[in-house]
Amino acid sequence: MTSQELKLSGFNEFAPKAFLISLAKFEGTLAPELIAEVNELGAALVGGDVKQTSKLIEVAKKDAAFYEVFKQAHKDLRQIDKTNEKNKHLAELDENTPSRQTTDDFNNFLAPPLTDANPQSVAKKLFSGVRDLVERVYGLRF
Repeated sequence: MTSQELKLSGFNEFAPKAFLISLAKFEGTLAPELIAEVNELGAALVGGDVKQTSKLIEVAKKDAAFYEVFKQAHKDLRQIDKTNEKNKHLAELDENTPSRQTTDDFNNFLAPPLTDANPQSVAKKLFSGVRDLVERVYGLRF
């Protein structure tokens, strides 16, 4: 077991984003059983159970090809965070800026693909609208 695999267990702050990116980038077809699990997690997240995000890693591991895409997305996100590249494009926030809630991210970005019968299609549509921004700011290619 590699050190990367050890880090991909339990709660992980990059798991939701990596999972969403993986859905958009994965060229294969997810098994119906896996889609059912994704939909269950989506329903739990929409219901406010944010702790369920830790299960995204376990779901990703159930399809070897999908998990490879997930690991790469996770690695890319960690690298971006580590180098702090993402922050050079963001405006400075002041005390009047409203705080973003984690649940907003789940409801606005994760919930639509994770609760749909075709999560990959919804994720691809979601990313198509922000593709240029994601590629420019995060350096992630789609």
